[in-house]
Amino acid sequence: MLLVGGYTTAGEDTPGAKARGISAYDFSSTDGSLRFLGFTPAVNPSYLITDRRRGIVYAVREVSESEGAALTAHRVGQDKRGKVSFELISEHTLAGDDPCHLAFAGNAIVVSCYTSGTLFVFSRREDGAIGEEIQQLTLSSSNGNPSRAHCAVFQESKDRLLVCDMGAQQLAVFDRGEDGLFLHQKEKDLTFKDACGPRHIALHPEGKLAVVNGEHLGVVHLLDVSGEKPLIFNTANALPERVIDEASGAAIRLGHNGKMVYCSDRAFSVLNSLRIDERAKKLIFRDTFPSGGEHPRDLVVSPSGEWLLSANTKDHTIGVFRIDPKGSLIHYHTFKKIPSPTSLAWL
Repeated sequence: MLLVGGYTTAGEDTPGAKARGISAYDFSSTDGSLRFLGFTPAVNPSYLITDRRRGIVYAVREVSESEGAALTAHRVGQDKRGKVSFELISEHTLAGDDPCHLAFAGNAIVVSCYTSGTLFVFSRREDGAIGEEIQQLTLSSSNGNPSRAHCAVFQESKDRLLVCDMGAQQLAVFDRGEDGLFLHQKEKDLTFKDACGPRHIALHPEGKLAVVNGEHLGVVHLLDVSGEKPLIFNTANALPERVIDEASGAAIRLGHNGKMVYCSDRAFSVLNSLRIDERAKKLIFRDTFPSGGEHPRDLVVSPSGEWLLSANTKDHTIGVFRIDPKGSLIHYHTFKKIPSPTSLAWL
């Protein structure tokens, strides 16, 4: 099952918002087709993550604190006839503005709030419901621009959070102490001197490498995250040199074997593919593909590793691509009338 989050309220950055909440689709791994199953009303559930074992979807409510910014959890069920139901099992408001990303950190869940530059760590109960707020983290910037918390990933081998601070042009490092709380290790922060605007980060399956997509430059960074401090191994263009400063990069994902990298660019409505050469510790640009629509914000690889889907926010479509054995993308379908999709997650 594919779950789709989107923008429901129109704003300066979302003038065409038309989503109704969190939607569910049946996805065929045979031919890549989508079939609508149902939805639950929600306000700006612009990012989703799922606990597939428990059948739970967690979503942000991307609005300001004064408008009710929140983290929600729904249990998703499906009866014998295929009818889908959503049960809201917990909801927590946030003392931050514009939550835009979620990540698991062991049995905790981390919420990144873009505009306020804050992160919240919540426990999870045995049934998957959201527990107490464990910690609030605040980013700080020294370059004159306000911090922007856009994405966090948990590096299990180091019990560490890596946070993309787009305003500070940094990857901030938070190590978890014996008391279970994360502490900012500022001396370990990585500064991106090319002002790429680090937006999203993805960890290699082995946990020793990571890739970062820039929002302001059409580049992808390959990082060594195996040591005490993250280091840049290599930087590769994801767009032609003549237009890299016109980029509007968004999501980044790795293929199942960790050799291929896929990232989206909204300005040019394309998906870019790169290959990781682990021996040479470098990224090799492979190809660029039309995203199947306009303004691709998110993309996901199917659980089988055979398909890639793109969420095209501006024209309300989802592009479906077959991933061939060499990692190239073959466009199969563009599904229309999927309102303002911004996030895709499997359940």
